[in-house]
Amino acid sequence: PINSPTWKLERNPYYFAVDTEGNQLPYIDTVILSLAEDLEVINLRAIAGEFDWQARHLNMAKVPVYIENQEKGDYTLYFDTQEVGSDVALKFNMDFTLDPEVGKWLASADFRRAVSMGIERDQLNEVFWLGLGVPGSHSPAASNLYAPEPESEWRDKWSTFDPELANQMLDDLGLDKRDSDGFRLRTDNGERLVMEISGRTAQFMEFVQIAEMVAEQWGNNLGLKTNAIGVERSLEGEREVSGEIQISSAWGDGSDHLFTFPGHVFTSNAFGYQLQLWRITNGEKGTEPQQPFKDVIAKYVKAFGVPADERIKLGKELWEIVIDQAWIVGLVGQSPASLGVRVVKNDLGNIPARQYNNPDTKTPSISRPVTWYWKSAENRQPQPLSYE
Repeated sequence: PINSPTWKLERNPYYFAVDTEGNQLPYIDTVILSLAEDLEVINLRAIAGEFDWQARHLNMAKVPVYIENQEKGDYTLYFDTQEVGSDVALKFNMDFTLDPEVGKWLASADFRRAVSMGIERDQLNEVFWLGLGVPGSHSPAASNLYAPEPESEWRDKWSTFDPELANQMLDDLGLDKRDSDGFRLRTDNGERLVMEISGRTAQFMEFVQIAEMVAEQWGNNLGLKTNAIGVERSLEGEREVSGEIQISSAWGDGSDHLFTFPGHVFTSNAFGYQLQLWRITNGEKGTEPQQPFKDVIAKYVKAFGVPADERIKLGKELWEIVIDQAWIVGLVGQSPASLGVRVVKNDLGNIPARQYNNPDTKTPSISRPVTWYWKSAENRQPQPLSYE
């Protein structure tokens, strides 16, 4: 049953594949999956060498401890990087209507650009990525097929720490009045403007803690009062559909595969559920988006019916709009932080030195687990094949 704490998976003796010498695959007879109470338990068990293979939910911040315990735990630590521009990004709900004043600012491109320049990405990189990530916008790595050029422009677009320019832009928008504590005031009633960043709890990275640091930076650098809250994963999905979220501290992985995994580029409900409803119903339902959003939709749809060179050109143009509009504000990326911190028992064979790491390749399936095997005889005790 799905609510069982332990799953035992036994191989199918009639699985269709064999190796090049005709041996039946998979090599390993049984796989055990165990439920962990929380992320800390997963990481502690991995550090202790209790897992034969684990990559999901391993914490980048604990890498020094993993390295220190490799020999004792009889495992090897691997890094599987991605081309994504931001492992964790801020997604702005551009159709937030529960508070019209807040919604006005979330829908403003210049507001989003300004707050992006109020983020100290180098600090985030050092604390949560151990300095191993690349700070900047949500633009994918230069090696990516659709990365806009030149990289120096689009990686830094609205993503270089510039509090002076950011504050001037916020003042010019009309947010030039502050209270006695230095926080900016609303333009409708003169009260303090308060925004909210929500992050999913117990997920691949420390979304809530990252949101807390961004909120602190916005308060110190921009005078923008922001609260960071943690929300359970399924509940956060419900809040997106109901339009309750303002800004989401969430995944960015998979965005390097623009045309097969666009959810973390512009199709997520976090950008505005009613906008997505308008998109998928061709304007019959939902809220009509601003013109840049329409342009992105048009380029995305067109790209599926044109030759490769034109599709690449459309992809680059699409990325330019997304980055310039700052619907999704990148923080730090191009690292193994999301699904790419991997520990594997040294006795396990046919293990890739680098695993392709992307949501639409369904890792670890891309590494062909059916070909993994135990090197030592004690782990290779033959088991009867049955349907018991």
